[in-house]
This record gives sequence, structure tokens and C-alpha cells, in this order.
Amino acid sequence: MNYVEAVYEKYRSLSVQSCCRMYRYDGDFLIVMNDNLEIFYLTETAREMMACITDKIKIDDLYQKIITEYDVDPLTLKSDLLDFIKEMQWKKVVSLNKS
Repeated sequence: MNYVEAVYEKYRSLSVQSCCRMYRYDGDFLIVMNDNLEIFYLTETAREMMACITDKIKIDDLYQKIITEYDVDPLTLKSDLLDFIKEMQWKKVVSLNKS
């Protein structure tokens, strides 16, 4: 098992949920604001991922949803998904919970 798969295994059962204060669509971007009133512009791919996590969803369920919709390498998707969630956590746009 490589590093990405090992990390993914630790996170797969955690639930990710949106905790942004507000968001709106503006053309090609999703604009989100966190509780610190910082504003972030998310690309189309990030916008689609955020659309999936507006409701509480397990990371593995999010992975399964994306892998069935797109032709993408499974390991690449796991890596990109973990990077996206980490980045959104740092920006205080999503949170992870056990449940």
C-alpha cells in the first residue's frame, strides 16, 4: 500500500461537511465565505466537489460518487480528493467529523 492509499484508509470513514458562512455561483466560479469573512473563488472542479458535500457525506461516498461520474485514475482521485479536503479545511470552508 502506498502513502496516498494509507492516508485515504484513515480518512475514508470520516464525514465531510460544508461549514462556509455563505456561497454563491458567479459564472464559472463558486464564491465561498468562511466565518472569518475571507472569500475564496473555487474552480469548476472544486465547485462540483463542494456541491456534493453541502450535505454531510463520508469521504468514501464522495470518492465513489466522483469515480462513477468521471474517467479518472483511482489513485489520482484519492490524492486529489485528500488535497482538496485539506485545502478547504485550512480555509475553514469544510470540516471533518467522525460519524
